[in-house]
Amino acid sequence: MDNYIVCIPSYKRANVCNERTLKTLSENGINPKCINVYVADTEDYNLYEKTLDKKYYNKLIVGKKGLVQQRQFIMENQPVNKQIVFLDDDIERIDLSLSPRFKNHNLNFFIKEAFKECINYKSYIWGVYAVFNPFFRKARKEMTTDLNYIVGAFYGIINRPNLKEIQLTITKENGQKEDVERTIKYFIHDGIVLRFNKIGFITKYYGKEGGLGRFEDRIKPMMEASNKLKKQYGDYGNIKVRGNGMAEFVLKKIPSPILNQPDKINKMTKNIKKRKINKTKKNK
Repeated sequence: MDNYIVCIPSYKRANVCNERTLKTLSENGINPKCINVYVADTEDYNLYEKTLDKKYYNKLIVGKKGLVQQRQFIMENQPVNKQIVFLDDDIERIDLSLSPRFKNHNLNFFIKEAFKECINYKSYIWGVYAVFNPFFRKARKEMTTDLNYIVGAFYGIINRPNLKEIQLTITKENGQKEDVERTIKYFIHDGIVLRFNKIGFITKYYGKEGGLGRFEDRIKPMMEASNKLKKQYGDYGNIKVRGNGMAEFVLKKIPSPILNQPDKINKMTKNIKKRKINKTKKNK
């Protein structure tokens, strides 16, 4: 049994979960005893139990409704320092072929090495490149420690379930940009996030059902979440609106303070804390 656990939050997409992520993990040699699927309620549980191929996973668990709430539930029900891999339920393919370090190994090897690097660098989170396109991944560094976006569809953490500083608040309500808030909070608290830039995966970020909903229904919530992130963490990124109307909070390329420029980052962190204190005083 490997040291890590794979957790797949899923909502009203039993067939998708079975035919994509679970099948992909099986094809990539991940031990099914390491894999748990989390659903929102007993209705979903009954449907998933009938639909999922039992050879693909270990446990089907009823957790919480809402992506942020479900992830927090998972963390609270795993021990401190447990290595947890989070995957969306619609991962179609994971590509290690562009990485000189991992191309001749399987996914299990990559995951274990990613957690080893977390321990080496004192990072509590690792991620992969958010876009599958090989053109964008090919020329990038194998691994970076700067403030780089850790996409929520595929990432790993070393569990700290009771650490309030990394728990999500801004994006908790609608789940939009939750991975951006997580990236920023881990970076501020730990001074580092690890990203493996040559590793890619295929997924559909905006589905017709389940998950976080249709793209059209997410335009307004995405802008609202981006505005909240800008107000709270303006030193760490800026809002960018794409041609299709999608708002993004694009992170600035800030070096890891524990490896590079501590004075600059400490100043930014102090500014964030000052804003929080001032906001609290105004509310009194």
